[in-house]
Amino acid sequence: MINKKYFNIDEISKLLNEKKHTIRFWEDRIQKLDILRTASGHRLYNYDNFLTIKKIQSLINDKKLTLEGVNTYFNSKKNNRYLNKNISLELRKLLQMLKSSI
Repeated sequence: MINKKYFNIDEISKLLNEKKHTIRFWEDRIQKLDILRTASGHRLYNYDNFLTIKKIQSLINDKKLTLEGVNTYFNSKKNNRYLNKNISLELRKLLQMLKSSI
């Protein structure tokens, strides 16, 4: 599966056992999904898209999140990465200050 660069909506639908209209609906409502389109308008999904749709499926079906909740989940995850990066930078600065004072 990973060897293939792009998948069409039929393949994604079969892999995830999800209806095509549901996947298209999620594309419209979930900001995290950024799907490529051919010149003729056909959708092309890469492996990251597949993993994202699989995560959305899990959040909706298993965690019972709403579409708004799914968007919040992805936005907070992005914000957490940003915060963790800032915390890491601040800790490095603090460590250098402590090393220089010794």
